[in-house]
Amino acid sequence: MEPTRPQGLVSAVVVARNEAATLRICLTAVRRALDALGGGDILLVDSASSDSTARVGTASGCRVITVRKAARICPSAMRRLGASRTESRYILFLDGDCELESEFLPAALQAMEADPLLGVVAGRRRDFYRTGQALLPASAEYYGDHGALRAGLLPTYGGCALYRRRALDEAGSFDPFLRAKEEEDLAQRITAAGYRIEVIPVPMIRHMTVPRESFRRLLRSLRHGFYLGRGQAARIFLSRGEVRAAFRGTDRVLFTLAHLTLGILCLWAARRGIGWPMMAWLGLSTAVFAVFVARTRSLSRVIFYCFEWLVQGVCLLLGFASPRRAARSFWWKGEEWPAATSGLDCLPKVLLAGPFPTPPHSGGVEKGVALLLQSDLARRTSMRLFNTYRAQDSTRPLLSRLSYQLGMIRRFRRELTTEPLDVVHVKTSSGINFHQNALYTLVARLSGVPVILQIHSGRFEIFYRESIFPLRVWIRSALVRSRLVAVLSHSWAERVASIAPRSRIRVVPNGLDGDEVAALCSGGEIRPSHVFFLGTGRDELNREKGLDDLLVVLPDLARRHPQSRWILAGLRDVDATHARLRPALTDPSGQERLVCLGRVDALRKWELLKTSAILVLPSYFENMPNILLEAMAAGMGVVASDVGAIPEMLGYGEGGLLVPPGDRAALSSALDRLLSSPALVRAQGKRNRQIVLRDYSMAIVERRLEDLYLEAAGWPVTGEQTHASPDAALAT
Repeated sequence: MEPTRPQGLVSAVVVARNEAATLRICLTAVRRALDALGGGDILLVDSASSDSTARVGTASGCRVITVRKAARICPSAMRRLGASRTESRYILFLDGDCELESEFLPAALQAMEADPLLGVVAGRRRDFYRTGQALLPASAEYYGDHGALRAGLLPTYGGCALYRRRALDEAGSFDPFLRAKEEEDLAQRITAAGYRIEVIPVPMIRHMTVPRESFRRLLRSLRHGFYLGRGQAARIFLSRGEVRAAFRGTDRVLFTLAHLTLGILCLWAARRGIGWPMMAWLGLSTAVFAVFVARTRSLSRVIFYCFEWLVQGVCLLLGFASPRRAARSFWWKGEEWPAATSGLDCLPKVLLAGPFPTPPHSGGVEKGVALLLQSDLARRTSMRLFNTYRAQDSTRPLLSRLSYQLGMIRRFRRELTTEPLDVVHVKTSSGINFHQNALYTLVARLSGVPVILQIHSGRFEIFYRESIFPLRVWIRSALVRSRLVAVLSHSWAERVASIAPRSRIRVVPNGLDGDEVAALCSGGEIRPSHVFFLGTGRDELNREKGLDDLLVVLPDLARRHPQSRWILAGLRDVDATHARLRPALTDPSGQERLVCLGRVDALRKWELLKTSAILVLPSYFENMPNILLEAMAAGMGVVASDVGAIPEMLGYGEGGLLVPPGDRAALSSALDRLLSSPALVRAQGKRNRQIVLRDYSMAIVERRLEDLYLEAAGWPVTGEQTHASPDAALAT
């Protein structure tokens, strides 16, 4: 048997379902109000949320009940449960998407203490609509229907109010099976028990919700059974003789049903040869529709309201016909969690979708996934991985590929529902990989989970321009409909904005972890004239890396700079490349100045970088190459193509010489200049190392991603996290 808690003055019961985005604001305001009165218990009732609602509650110092299964999960059932698990003279009920005004609770308690027959006190509510761009205030006060009082009806108030426990218990508490108008039902029973209800002229809550005239609101009401609940309530009120209360707010719904019924009768008459009723009905319908459009000045609003009233009418009839269940038959299953005793660093829970093959990792995206999974941010966000890696095989039949992709989509959909989740972070490149990842973003959005789509490919702009028109529409849609689009540099932000101007773009660079930086920075500043090139081990990709251009200019440079030594790694055919270049890079003494290698592991690569002076990167396509970051951390001078984020990384020439892609004369001239000026190489290397430590560490990446996860989930970003604000200016 659970020990009883000592009865305090007031406790708060907050009911929430997938409200992690606004819950912290709600709980902070409640805690502040209770502390001003000497303290009080806060109980969060989590209605089977699929996000981090419960975690936010415990981190905010509240007791939390997580309801995973119940006879009925609806607000009235959760309030009944919350009231039964608290012990206080008064109970403040709130929803998780509300912010309590500081003036309300003292004024409501004063009114309660002054009048022992006052059972419920509510205040003024102001709605704010979440539109995706900002919070827009409603044009009128929510509880502005003062005609109800003049008509002799009970005062109008919603789920947020202060209740006297004695009045709540004597009235039988909330009906756990009533999905709508549960407050009005309870108000009738509280009044019958001899208590009064008052709505005081004091601001009570700020309510964050979706716009009234939106299909999101309509779908949410359908999922929660709100329209069925209105039919249930109408039946209950009629059984008590409360005719006006039963049909209050349903006049237009009933008119729509009556008009539709009349149309069906006219159609029946027309099929029996009597056509004038149908013509009259069509004329009346057209006239009413035209007047409605003229008054609202919006065809879309008229269509929305007609559809909503029709849906409400059908649900009203179904709810009216549904049998009533006894409150004592309500049951629930779940867990109760104590408040966190220490400050819990609460962040949105993240599902990372990206390639993660067995090490070693060769691609930049793969390395980024590995670094992120090893980071402290992964621990703090309870990050899970959905591995999208599959080894390339051009011989696979099309049917096999389609079957595999359908299976992956089913797996991804299951992954979205296995554990609570707030954000999906999808790492993508271009080509077929983008289309596959765009399907994952679509599935996540249809499941109600916000998506961050991060683009890593240096060929993305060309991929878009070369796609056929329907695919370009699909690509733009994937960008625009993602909650945020992350790119690696400001230059890429401009390119993506030119493709999808309405997408919300943020900049998150690649980064090096602490071990990499420490290892690479251990090299000295004075080094021999070693030039380093790193390929991918694949001929077609090495051509895009500019290997063919380098092989053409290298012999002449080697003859002009006999002190130079050339290290070419990541070659596919090592022997053929060595045989081609050997005559030009052999000293008269027979000593070779050329080293040709295949793919190298990370430790070997770091050793080559630390002992080399110049990185040559004559690529045709790049985004933000990791090899350039590593060379910068190693303090190397650079000759690189003027593509992707490279100019931005090198300070537009301060940290390296930039050449147009494919311009062999410019490539030869730039290498000749650096080989002739060791002082310039050292100056570039010093600058590059400082820039990496300042702008391209994993600590920077984690802070930027933390901001993005908070923003995508709709959680408030604290003042300490304003370091990303310059990038936020890129949002459109």
